[in-house]
Amino acid sequence: MAERGRRIAGALALGAVTAATAAAVAGGAIAVGTALARLAVTPARRPAEGVVVERVEHRDGAVAVRLRGEDAELPGRYSFLFDEGAGHARLGDVIEARAGAVVRPVVAVDRGELRPGARGRITGWWYTDPAELGLDCETIVYPTELGDARAWLVRPARAKKRRWAVHVHGRGALPEEAIRGAAPLARAGITSLIISYRNDPGAPAGQHGRYGVGLSESRDVDAAVAEALRRGAERVTLVGWSMGGTACLVSAARGAHAKSIDGVILDSPAVDWRSLLRHQAGGRRMPMPVADIGIRLLDRGLVRAGEPGGIPFESLTPEAFAHELMVPVLIHASTADTFVPSGPAERLAELRPDLVQLRLRDAGEHVKLWNVDPERWERVTEAFARALPRPAWRG
Repeated sequence: MAERGRRIAGALALGAVTAATAAAVAGGAIAVGTALARLAVTPARRPAEGVVVERVEHRDGAVAVRLRGEDAELPGRYSFLFDEGAGHARLGDVIEARAGAVVRPVVAVDRGELRPGARGRITGWWYTDPAELGLDCETIVYPTELGDARAWLVRPARAKKRRWAVHVHGRGALPEEAIRGAAPLARAGITSLIISYRNDPGAPAGQHGRYGVGLSESRDVDAAVAEALRRGAERVTLVGWSMGGTACLVSAARGAHAKSIDGVILDSPAVDWRSLLRHQAGGRRMPMPVADIGIRLLDRGLVRAGEPGGIPFESLTPEAFAHELMVPVLIHASTADTFVPSGPAERLAELRPDLVQLRLRDAGEHVKLWNVDPERWERVTEAFARALPRPAWRG
């Protein structure tokens, strides 16, 4: 009996340890899932500056810069934002690569001083102001549900009567990212609004100061469309980058002014947020169950985001958008995109071949397809915009 008692006591003790261990593991998974969820919807205080200038050189009367770091080696031409955004330079394609560093020609330095030791980041922007397109432009203010936001109004040389576009940048970027899309639309005679939205510097903060992964931001797109309509637009084309693409899809499918939208142009769009968050968790070597915990916490509103009541991820899938879309869509996407995989965009094109034109490339990082081949990107975009029919319900 004494021996049996000891065995029972040992089993109970082992069970208690096992339960405690399981509880600790579960608690750790929830903590990590919570952190992942917050990261997905919280604007970064300061973008990472993972590129360093090693040397500034003079070659055959031209200036070049030797760089090392994240995305420094990407093919194409790019903006280099340095000194926490105070500096901006335009860099040409790689002319030399050696020992993990690359040399790029300096096309222009728009602000700041390129110098050894300067730190920054490679972006796809290229332009810093739409005036650099050689078009008439001004800064305006438009009202949103949270307060006033700023936008650039860009007028084409020969405007088509009552055709406008709204351009929407991606998560963590600035309106400068979207300037690239205004030039081909201007050649098509379309007036553009390049907008800021909630949580941008100088714009109203979103709920809890967080993103709504395109859902909340779509209401700022709706507000910009309303501004275009007030200024005489009859139909509006939406142009979105990354999370801005999500916002444009939501606005075109479900927005307050969906009947005024004649088409959507997307670059590297986030079309399926569940799979995107799982992909990004994998990039951080987090187990999928942990990613799913974060998704459920956001979905149920247990981790606060910019959308009241939580984020309904089931409404942010290729299947949901395919069911709701009513206008033509052009998607620029790349199989080389490591941040937002192209698979969901490909799925949307498969589901709606009648409406979705997919330009799928095998080169070009996230929102950097223009930079690899700007001439072709703009030709396809302009041709698509020119061919958009008047929405059938407008007669």
